[in-house]
Amino acid sequence: MEIQLARNPFLKALNRIQSLVDRNSTRPILGNAHLLAQGDHLQIEATNAEVSLRTRCEAEIIEPGAITLNAKTLYEVVAELPEGELVQMRSDPGGRDRVRLHCGRAKFELAGLPSDQFPEIPQADGDYRFTLDAGLFSEMLNKTHFAMSTDETRYALNGLFFQVSPSEVEEEGLLRVVATDSHRLALVQRYVAPLPREERGVIIPRKAVQEIRRLLEEEALPVELIVDANYIQLVRPEVMLVAKLVEGRFPDYRRVIPQGHPLHLTVNRAQLLGVVRRMSALSHEKSRGIRLEIEGGQMRFNTDTPEQELAEEEMQVTLEGGDTLTVGFNARYLREFLSVMEGEDVIFFMRNNELPVLLSDPAQLGTQFVLMPMSA
Repeated sequence: MEIQLARNPFLKALNRIQSLVDRNSTRPILGNAHLLAQGDHLQIEATNAEVSLRTRCEAEIIEPGAITLNAKTLYEVVAELPEGELVQMRSDPGGRDRVRLHCGRAKFELAGLPSDQFPEIPQADGDYRFTLDAGLFSEMLNKTHFAMSTDETRYALNGLFFQVSPSEVEEEGLLRVVATDSHRLALVQRYVAPLPREERGVIIPRKAVQEIRRLLEEEALPVELIVDANYIQLVRPEVMLVAKLVEGRFPDYRRVIPQGHPLHLTVNRAQLLGVVRRMSALSHEKSRGIRLEIEGGQMRFNTDTPEQELAEEEMQVTLEGGDTLTVGFNARYLREFLSVMEGEDVIFFMRNNELPVLLSDPAQLGTQFVLMPMSA
């Protein structure tokens, strides 16, 4: 293998795979990037056996070939090379799994592993595919991802539920993204056209959600999604990501969403977010609990610590369907919900201080959050 390519696009491609590479794996090959020089480009692959990514950058291919190099080392070397310079890479002429890298006056010799040891990148198979606006997809993930469970024993909750359902409008479908850890639930649904008419729901693993969010933030180009029984695949120019779907059944989220709550609490979202952030500084590390006491159009917040430190604050609110209410919430959960809402106000739909609470964003009716109260 012998190639010449620009440093900046090479660095950008290497950066895409850094968070994906498994540096602690017992399989050293999973810490390497697979470099394949062919045609008019250099293809770069990385995988952690759950999520795989393939990217590419233009290159002058003097001699085709392939090798794997430590992804972290290669990235750090290229990152320190002069901007705007050309990078030359050449396999060791002695046949060893090594690469000589030149850029300006800098010279490196990097050790690698044979390319045939690198696992084959899987791909989703089938005709269930559609195109999504990157901004829309990014918004839906950003408003739900934080509610995924981190409890590895509850594998069906360790990801996002991604569901396509047909609507009454021809070719238009309803796209839902749902996450829950059993203490809270985040749901975003949007009408999108065109979408497949066949209903399908899959669980995207947490690691894949993180990688997809990074790719969507990089560029606003539309992305193609391909889904089969085992994988979800995201494709856009120069990049392909494929992730193994989580096996298992996602809980029926519809049953979790509260219905018919008589108490409607309307609060200014920005003011409430500010109060919750201040209360969070003092709320107990483990519980992160804050109490809300509502009476006569006033809501009093308070929290304390085992060291008998106290915090209190008040703000005006509107409570319909009742006069008084005392309820407790996890401050971090409430803060994360409020941070991704967009409306001026937020409405809490409640029955009492024990049953799940529905938070609605009047600015986006397709966005709903459910939060379990804490002991007040």
